[in-house]
Amino acid sequence: EGVGEASLEGSKELDVSWKVTCGANVAYDQFPSQNQLFYPSAKGKSLWYDPVFRVETIDGRNVWCKRHYRVRDGPVPGTFRFSVLDNGVTSDEFWTIMGAAEDLSWVVFHYAGAAGAVGQRYLGGLLCTADGQMPPDKDLDEIWKCLRSAEIEPWELFVVDNDEASPDALAAGPPPLDYYRKAASVID
Repeated sequence: EGVGEASLEGSKELDVSWKVTCGANVAYDQFPSQNQLFYPSAKGKSLWYDPVFRVETIDGRNVWCKRHYRVRDGPVPGTFRFSVLDNGVTSDEFWTIMGAAEDLSWVVFHYAGAAGAVGQRYLGGLLCTADGQMPPDKDLDEIWKCLRSAEIEPWELFVVDNDEASPDALAAGPPPLDYYRKAASVID
């Protein structure tokens, strides 16, 4: 069993696959407490991806938001097609794994998406870790190289607030991490 396979098996025991540490898209990566959940569909032919993240409403409340994406293999290994229905608009995204630690303690994604019905296109990149904290300094050169290969400079990244003990996080309560996963395990 390879290191990646052992890490994948171990990740099935965690509540989340990764937490977003920082990202390069101001529209998405400013949200605090970004949890990413990847899990197989009931039929095993594709994956589901459920981002669960915290937002502050216009009236100052902190609440959890969630989305439910279908993930299909892309044309080459390490690439994937994501699709989601979000407030009546379908978005299609193309994700690429730009790099990852051998033990999967961090991963760098690049994505490009479009919501054709509203004429919106977007690009971004994510650095994700198991706990949402920056990886050790010894890994940063490799991470920056991965991001630069997607034309993202480290100074362009927005750091995500993953402090679970902050007053806003406590006000939101625990994240609904199983909201979609329970149903998706039996329905495909």
